[in-house]
Amino acid sequence: MPPSLSDTPLLSAPAPIPRPSNWESPAPAVKLAGSFGPGLCCPQAVLLGTARVREMASQSQGIQQLLQAEKRAAEKVADARKRKARRLKQAKEEAQMEVEQYRREREQEFQSKQQAAMGSQGNLSAEVEQATRRQVQGMQSSQQRSRERVLAQLLGMVCDVRPQVHPNYRIAA
Repeated sequence: MPPSLSDTPLLSAPAPIPRPSNWESPAPAVKLAGSFGPGLCCPQAVLLGTARVREMASQSQGIQQLLQAEKRAAEKVADARKRKARRLKQAKEEAQMEVEQYRREREQEFQSKQQAAMGSQGNLSAEVEQATRRQVQGMQSSQQRSRERVLAQLLGMVCDVRPQVHPNYRIAA
């Protein structure tokens, strides 16, 4: 005889899932006079026992507390970041001031050493400059004195022409 459809394991009703013994049973719902019937959750959700409502309220309060704690933590983190930024800025300014002070000290040190080394050379350069001025003045006065004589000699040579045969010139015979 062919097997019936109800005998096949694919079409049979599933076996109920066994619950562990430590599971709590759901809170009993308060029944209304005219029950809405099994499977309708709206009246059950509205009319759950006070224990279930309290549990949901405490969960809501717990969530609110967690959100407030998270907000306070975020504020603390933001304050810490601001303090850190202020400290970094202050440290940067202090370091900049130290660098400037060190640079000024080194510059003063360099200037004092340069004055010590160049002090004698500074006098030498002034002496060399004076000597140069004296020489230039001597040359200018000599030029003024010799100018008339040189001009007369130059004009005499140009204007007084004496025709002569050059010693290197050969007459071709």
